This record gives sequence, C-alpha cells and structure tokens, in this order.
Amino acid sequence: MLTCTAIWMGPYFQSALSVRVGDVSPVRVAATRDVENVVATDRNREEAITAANAMPRESFYTVEQAINQQIFANISSFFAQLNIIRRDREDWIEAQFEAQQLALTQWQLAQIRWEQDQAQRAQLIADGEEPGEEPEPPDEVFHFEAEEFPVEERFDELLVPLSANNRNFLLSLDAQEHYDLHLAVNMVVNSALEEPGIITVNDVVLLNIREDLVELMDNVDAIDVGYVIAGHFVVPNRMFDENHFLGVWQLRAENYEVEMFLQHETLVEQWARISPEAYAAMEKLGLLETDWTRDIVPMIGIFILVAVTMITCCWFIFFYRKQMISRTKEALLLFTLYSCILIIMWTLGTVNYYFMPILVFTLLIAMLVDLRTAIILNLGFTLISYFVVDGTMHYMIFFVLSGSIMCLLARFTTERNKIMMVALISACFNFILAIAITLAFEPHQAAYSWYSVIGSGGVAALNGILTVIIAVGSLPLWEVIFGVVTPIKILDLTNPTSPLMRRLTIEAPGTYHHSLIVANLAESAAYDIGANPHIARAGGYYHDIGKLKYPHYFAENITGVNPHDEMDPLNSSQIIMSHISYGLTLATEYRLPQFIRDIIHEHHGNSIMKFFYCKAKDAANADESAPEIEENDYRYPYSIPQSKESAVVMLADGIEAAIRSMMTQGKNPSDIQDLINKMIKDKLTEGFLADSQLSIRDVDTISKSFYRVLKGMYHERIPYPQETDSDIVVDRR
Repeated sequence: MLTCTAIWMGPYFQSALSVRVGDVSPVRVAATRDVENVVATDRNREEAITAANAMPRESFYTVEQAINQQIFANISSFFAQLNIIRRDREDWIEAQFEAQQLALTQWQLAQIRWEQDQAQRAQLIADGEEPGEEPEPPDEVFHFEAEEFPVEERFDELLVPLSANNRNFLLSLDAQEHYDLHLAVNMVVNSALEEPGIITVNDVVLLNIREDLVELMDNVDAIDVGYVIAGHFVVPNRMFDENHFLGVWQLRAENYEVEMFLQHETLVEQWARISPEAYAAMEKLGLLETDWTRDIVPMIGIFILVAVTMITCCWFIFFYRKQMISRTKEALLLFTLYSCILIIMWTLGTVNYYFMPILVFTLLIAMLVDLRTAIILNLGFTLISYFVVDGTMHYMIFFVLSGSIMCLLARFTTERNKIMMVALISACFNFILAIAITLAFEPHQAAYSWYSVIGSGGVAALNGILTVIIAVGSLPLWEVIFGVVTPIKILDLTNPTSPLMRRLTIEAPGTYHHSLIVANLAESAAYDIGANPHIARAGGYYHDIGKLKYPHYFAENITGVNPHDEMDPLNSSQIIMSHISYGLTLATEYRLPQFIRDIIHEHHGNSIMKFFYCKAKDAANADESAPEIEENDYRYPYSIPQSKESAVVMLADGIEAAIRSMMTQGKNPSDIQDLINKMIKDKLTEGFLADSQLSIRDVDTISKSFYRVLKGMYHERIPYPQETDSDIVVDRR
C-alpha cells in the first residue's frame, strides 16, 4: 500500500489538463521529455509522399537486353528450321526424280518382255503347239504419280503465319537469297529494338519495319515475307523496372523531417490557444485527462507488477533467508529501510536520477542482512522506484548494474582500512557507467555537449562516495534501534576486554584458551569457503560461555582429581549438557546477537556424549539389577547447525578437543590430517551437516584449512642439547 501510494502521488501520475484544441491553456505547458511533433511530422510525411507520387514513370523504363537476345535467337531458329525445310524439299525433289526414272526403266523392260512373249507365242502356234494363256500387256503410255511435299505441315512447325505465296517464295530461294533475307530481317529488327526500345508493338513500329525492308530489298515478295517474319518476332523490349521505381519511391516518401519538441521546450504558453501540434504532444506525454484509462488502467498494471516483484523477493527470502521470518527485528529493519528510501525518493520527485539513494538501500542490505538478498532486493527496488520517479531505461540500467557492484563491494566494508577503497571503486564505476549510458542513448549530447556528459558522470561518482559514507556512518544507528550485528559490533564482541571474555579468562582459563583456538580455526575455514569469518570468529569465542556455571567439571579446566570419577554418569552428562542452556541464558542477559545464540544452541546439535554413555553401559552390564540405559538421556536435545558459520564452529570445537587429546597421548603430529578427516566424515555421515548449506567441496576446504592451522600449532620442534658443567666457560677477566 505504501508503494502504490507513492507511485500514485508521484510524477508518473501527475495532474493532467482537461482541454481541447483551440482552448486557452490556464498554465504554461512544457515537454517533460523529448517527444515527436506528430502533426508537423505527418504533414512532412504527406508532402514527401505527394512528391514521390509525382515522379515521372518514363524514366524507370529500361531496354532489356535479354529480350533482344531472345528475339534474335528466335529469328535465327526460324531461319535454321526454314533451311532444314528447304533442304528436305530439295532431297524430296531428287528422290522423286530418281523414283520416276526407276519407274520408266521398269515400264520399258515390261514392254520388251511382252513383245518377246508375243513373238514366242506366234512361233509356238506356227509349230502347232499350244501357246498357253496370253499375258496381260503393259500400259501403252508411261504414267508416274509423284507424292506431294508436305509444305503446309512443315511450315506450320515454324509457327509464323505465312501465306502460300510466302511459302513458295521461301522455298524458291537459293542459299545466297536465304542468307540475304535473314540478314535483312535481323537488321530491321535491330533497328526497331535499339534505344529507346519498344513499349508496344503498334502500327508505327510495323510501318518502320516495312520501310526499312523497302530500303534494303527490291523484290516485293522478299519485302512481304520479311515483313511477316520481323513483325511476328518483334516484341516489346522496353520494360518498366518496378523494383527500381518502388525503391526510389520509398526513399523519397521516407525522406521527410521528423519534427520534435525537446525536453523543457514550451508546448503552449499560459493563456495561449492550444494548437493541434501542442495538443498531440501533450496527449503523447500523458498530460491530458482523456478518459479513465489514463489513471485506472496503468495503476492496475503497476499494482500487478509491484505485487509480482514483492512476491518474488519474499519467495527468495523464504527459500534462502528463512530465519528472517522468525526474526522480527531483522524484518522490521528491512521494512524501515525500504520505507525510508521510498519516501525520500518520492520527496525528491523528478530531480536528476543520479541523486536517488537506491544504492544506500542496497549497500545497507548487503552489510546488515545478506549479499544475495541485497542483489535480489536491488533488482526489485529498482523496478518499483522506476514508477515512483517516472524513470527511464537509463535509470534502470544504471541502478541495476551499479547496485550489483555495490553488493559485491559490501564484503570489504567490514575492514576499516578498505572503506575508502570501496568508496573510490564505487565512484569510478558510477562515473564510467554514467558516461557509457549517455554515449549509448544520447549520442547527440555526447557530441555537442561533452561537458554535460562529464558533469553527469561526476554526479554519479559523488553518489557512489556519499552512498558509502552514509551507509557506513549510519551503522551504529541501525545497531542501536534494531539490534542488528554490524562489523563494529562484532569487533566489540571479539575484544578480549568484553565482560564475558574477562570472566572466561579468570573463571575458566582452559575454556578461554580452547575458545581462542576454535575461533581461529572457524575464522580461517569460514574465510576459505566464502562464509562470514567475523561471525565464525565471534561464535568460536562465545560458543562455550555456558561453562562458566561449572567450569571445573570440564576437562580443559580440571587440575588434579577429576570430579566425574566419583559421579554417576547421568549426573555428569547433565552437568556437561547444562552449559548449552546456561550459555543461552548468559547470551540473553548480555544481549548477545542472535547468530551467537544460534551457534551456542547448535554447536553440539543432537550428538551423544559417548564417554558417559559407554561408562553407564559398562556399569549397567556389571550390575544386573541396574535399570536399562536410555541413549536419549546422554544426547544433547538441540538442533543441528543451520548455517555455514555454525557448522564450522561445531567442527572446529570437536576437532580441537580431539587433537588436544591426541597430543597429550603422545601421538605424532602427522596423524592430525587423518583425525580431521575422520571426525568430519563422522559428522557428515551422522547428518549433522545436512541443514548447514555446506557443499562437499566446502567440507574438503574446511578440512584443509583446519590442517593448515593445527599443523602450525603442533609442529615438531628441534630438540635443544643439554648443557653440562664442562660446557660452561667462565670469563675470569
């Protein structure tokens, strides 16, 4: 509700005018950003289209050489086929002549044979013999019927409408006349096709062809047949280039000036009439009360976007920062930071977005809550604030990138000597980012107003420096009001002069020494795996403060007789177990941060005290009347580690005690690595690290880190030789 109210009352939904074209404006209206003068631009566009439509189309006709080549190819093909027909006719005439000669020879032979038969018959009759049947005499007159040459069929193959006279004339041509006709046709066609070419084959074109033939040839039949052939094959070769025309038309139609109203330029003066140009610009800028869709519809969309953004952020917190749900102060801190920055941004309104304090919100979340949470909330808050201040794409890009870098730099703010470095890096990055955004989105400004570009970069750099100063400087305020743990608070907790540390030093020196070693181990391992080393160190210091109640019942503080030797195992386990509950009581009394209470509560988990459990079982096995031993009586009733830092302290606590015990038994320091691996493997197998968010790689890194620290503590030393009296030289001077 707070967010939607800020958006509703912000510049995104500024008050609008209820006016029309021709009305008198009660106020001076200026463009809130660069906007197109739609009316003037449309006028320029129409003029450009009119000029494009007036282009003469004749200039876009061109002679197609491919058509010319095809025409001459067709003419050549026609004469080639005509030549074939002429040769075929000559062959046919020769064949007919040969057939006639053959038929004449056969007729003459038949006449000779018949005459011979007649003479032979007369002789047989004279000799008184029977002559037989008289043969049929041959024709008295030689007759030969020649086949007709298929002139019409063969000329139909040429697809040229030739008359009978034309066909006969073509067949009667000799080779030279055929060549001359072909050449003449090519010449007149070429003359007709040359520039400017033929758009339509009309009577004028055909008349020119006939006149050209008359000049070239004397034979009327040759002129007629050449005219028919040329007129048949000539086709239009001057074609309209539509692609070229459309391309030029589009270039001219789009060659118009886009009129603009620049940001802060006056659209209409106060008490002046509103022109169509000004009205269209005001409508495009959303400065007019047109209808209910101007406010209600956008607000519905913005409400949905805000709701989705917040649900996404809450979902992330539920999965990856679940403890915030149960920590009222941390949730209240987040709400307070969000509300304060949101109200400040709403108050600033439409000032230069480089002054917006979004980075303060992002850096404080990264320092006080969590790095990943800060990155997600920076994205969400940047999107929401976009509507609060009526931002631009420049605004979104700047704060998404700059906020992400600020989150990554937040880890260095825990070291006082690096705070200035963080401020300088942030300033440099903001400076470069602001200039890059200007170059990308406002190149005209970069070209003609470079000093304003440098000025924008300087403002962005100042924002980065002020962000670090404000965020780091306000840490004590958040610490006092909400009890959050700041780096300064952690430094105070790890100060040896703090009350509980002083008590440990005096009342339980062995526990104090043990806590120091655990803190060193936990800090080193946490740094190596990317966890918070300061939290791990503070947790190592305070994890065993509950031993202040019965300090002499814990092994590191026992000197002389062990009080557990004479005690019942169950009572011993209850005393040992009580250091957790008493530690939580002290943490509440001294107002220690929640993360220390969590480490105190979780550093033993629900592990079993094997020493007292085995001791009780041995005693029960020796005494048959003793009741059965319950394992849960010797098990810590607490939860397993829920964070990386808590898991590291648990591992450091158990391994430090085991290593110290191993060294007191005279073991070799080379066995340290094996013992570390065994104990970590046992914790992993028993499920104590299941909820700690540690990966297998983290576990391996922790093992190596512990070994590096412990090896330095328990390294073998060179034995020093013993001196004897004879080795002592006395200076008697």
